[in-house]
Amino acid sequence: MRTIFRWWLVLMVVLVVLQVAFAGYGAFDVADKAASGPVDEESVDDSFGLHSGFGYLVVLGGLITFVLAPLARVGRPRVLHSLAIFVLLIVQVLLAWFGSEAAWIGALHPVNAFLILGALGSLAAMERRAARTGYGIPDTTPAPQQTAV
Repeated sequence: MRTIFRWWLVLMVVLVVLQVAFAGYGAFDVADKAASGPVDEESVDDSFGLHSGFGYLVVLGGLITFVLAPLARVGRPRVLHSLAIFVLLIVQVLLAWFGSEAAWIGALHPVNAFLILGALGSLAAMERRAARTGYGIPDTTPAPQQTAV
């Protein structure tokens, strides 16, 4: 299960990078549309549709990360780390929702994306290091039996 968790984290890092790429696509698609005339809200929503829809899948991935952590027996600090990632993903959705009402809130959306990527990357790196060195992996070998003399 620990191996599944480790590879899931790698996948989550890739998904977040892909999500950033979708945001870039949306921004440049809107800029391209604006070059040929006025852009309405529907056109902007259309340009960012892939980013918006995929974002909800990334949040679901964050929930799966949090569920997998205790199942993989990664220890309390890493379970809490995965919970923090899930919370950051929920905050990301809220920043997107409220960012359309207040630009200063929307400005925090990409900043939070960096926090999410950093948190995922650090947890993935810790798990990779643990797999390579054995450090941080609980010892499951049974204790030696004491014999009565």
